[in-house]
Amino acid sequence: MNTNQKIPLVTKMNGVTIACPNPREFKDFLIEIFQWELFKQGKITNKLENHWGIDFGSAGKDWYLLRSPKSDRGMIRIIKGIDRERTRPLGTRWSGVEIVVKSGIDELFKKITKNSSFEVLSKPTTFDFSDVGANIHRGFHGKGPGKTHLMFTMEVTKPTAGYDFPSSYAQVGHIFSVPLVAFNYSDSLSFYINEIGMIPVLTDHLEEGLWHKTWKIPNGSPVDISILKGNASGFGLGGIELQGYDNSYVDPIKSKDNLFDGGVCLITYTSDQIELLYKVIESSLYAKKISNLTELYASPYGSNKAFCFRGPSG
Repeated sequence: MNTNQKIPLVTKMNGVTIACPNPREFKDFLIEIFQWELFKQGKITNKLENHWGIDFGSAGKDWYLLRSPKSDRGMIRIIKGIDRERTRPLGTRWSGVEIVVKSGIDELFKKITKNSSFEVLSKPTTFDFSDVGANIHRGFHGKGPGKTHLMFTMEVTKPTAGYDFPSSYAQVGHIFSVPLVAFNYSDSLSFYINEIGMIPVLTDHLEEGLWHKTWKIPNGSPVDISILKGNASGFGLGGIELQGYDNSYVDPIKSKDNLFDGGVCLITYTSDQIELLYKVIESSLYAKKISNLTELYASPYGSNKAFCFRGPSG
């Protein structure tokens, strides 16, 4: 056990926000294909836009929050925005979502490919990560509305050690991991571990294999992976899958200070120590505060304190 490990200042990932040109179409996609439910919906107020640090009207007028049935985590909030721009295989910053599938992943693939909103990037394939303490699982992925990457993963075997694969009530469960593609992998890793205290549960260095095949990266080009979790017990409560590549394969498009990225643009975590987390962000050399710590009464925040910031990758 690492006695120097800080207590994580975040607990679990409540959900992600995805911006796309047609929010209603994406809402219907999640209900029809995933069998998810419309949990809540509301209006985007000026206070919410200030909280997010975006231009007035740039995210549309309405938001929709959808979830896997009975799940209180890994939800998707949909707002209006542009499609995710990509000039290279990998989109930097939050590049997509990984969703747990309880059973029948091949049947789900056949169903989802009948929808014109989904572009296949890889067919169902079985992967073995037991050598790094994970498990054998089967998955596929593609681009959905907003051109964001949607990845689906089903457990085939139990993990060997140290990695609790997520479970779900429904066939298509919650988001349990969000890929974060970083230009500055080492700075990002240092920030999430040393400043926020997130726990690395799986690390790997690859020079061939899954990521190279998926993104058509030549063998020998280094790929670094670290999966980080918060302070909730077990795993599957929302991890960050930090990914580092040779920057020649990573999209150079920079984030805009006053607008959301297309596709996955915001990750919402809960914290038991939000005042301390806020102070850490204010003093961080890697992060940039967007909004002050304030009490938000707007759904889905309830009457909870919240603030927004940008991490090392923008």
